[in-house]
Amino acid sequence: MNASRVLLLSARETRATPDTDLAAVVSELFAALGAQPACTVVHHEIVGIGDVERAVRRFRPHVVFNTCEAIGGQSALEPVVPLLLDRLGVEYTGNRAACLRSCLRKSDTTDALRLAGVPVPASVRLTEASSELPAPLRFPVIVKPEREDGSVGIDGASVATDGPTLHRAVGRVIEELSQPALVQEYIAGREIAVALLGWPTPRVLPPGEIEFIEASFAGRPHVLTYASKWDATSPDYQGTRSISAATDPAVRARVHGVALRAFAALHMRDYGRVDLRLDARGRPFVVDVNPNCDLSSDAGFAKAARRAGLDHAALVGEILRCALRRAATRAGSDASTRVAS
Repeated sequence: MNASRVLLLSARETRATPDTDLAAVVSELFAALGAQPACTVVHHEIVGIGDVERAVRRFRPHVVFNTCEAIGGQSALEPVVPLLLDRLGVEYTGNRAACLRSCLRKSDTTDALRLAGVPVPASVRLTEASSELPAPLRFPVIVKPEREDGSVGIDGASVATDGPTLHRAVGRVIEELSQPALVQEYIAGREIAVALLGWPTPRVLPPGEIEFIEASFAGRPHVLTYASKWDATSPDYQGTRSISAATDPAVRARVHGVALRAFAALHMRDYGRVDLRLDARGRPFVVDVNPNCDLSSDAGFAKAARRAGLDHAALVGEILRCALRRAATRAGSDASTRVAS
């Protein structure tokens, strides 16, 4: 049996970021792919859009393991890589361009989920600061930058409880981050992260939960701020931790069901994460969706996989096999077409 040629595609990081050591992540993934049976792996780093086609022409892979979250430091170009790979007729891991595009703007994601009947908090997109809260929203609300991830722009002041705090929070997003604000009804319940894995039928991995330690958050909203993710010296960082989510069977079934519906509504595939909040009645609401989420060994997705009995190499292998199955299906379809013609 001939080995499958796998092209690990990454984008050169052009700006310093606190959240990932890209070289270390790529090294981990290269090692995990190299551990897969009957696979020959090569890594290529892209700088510009044209590098995608050049890499495919040069290496002629059976599949591409796509890790590109930006091109030239521009996250808005993330959908370009799968779009080009589709045009080149090469299978790849992760989500397609349409899914990535719809998840670049939080308001678009929320609208798509709402239209599909997936429960989401009431929300509105604002392009200028306002002290008025449009119906049907009611205080408290959380104000998020529309086009950021990794909790960029989120701190304790992001939760607004009245007109003046709303005006300040929205104005800060618009002025400091140069983008609209998504104002979302704040649900003060448990925060559950649900990882989903597989194609064509995804499975729900054991959910995780963000535990907010009351000593650090006394009198403050339980919000996963930028500092709680990236500033190890901050009280927010020291006051949060990721744990396994303990839920009763009824709540667990609702959480799993909503996560699967969100995954389907956004046409996600292979892997992704759905973040939910539980209200006082235990009802889950989707507050964020992350297709093509971080696959480093210490990230939340890998932790969820370990709770399901998958080490990092096994997780990467499952994602790779999703693309290999599609490639085999495509090859069989092409062969059938040639015979029929």
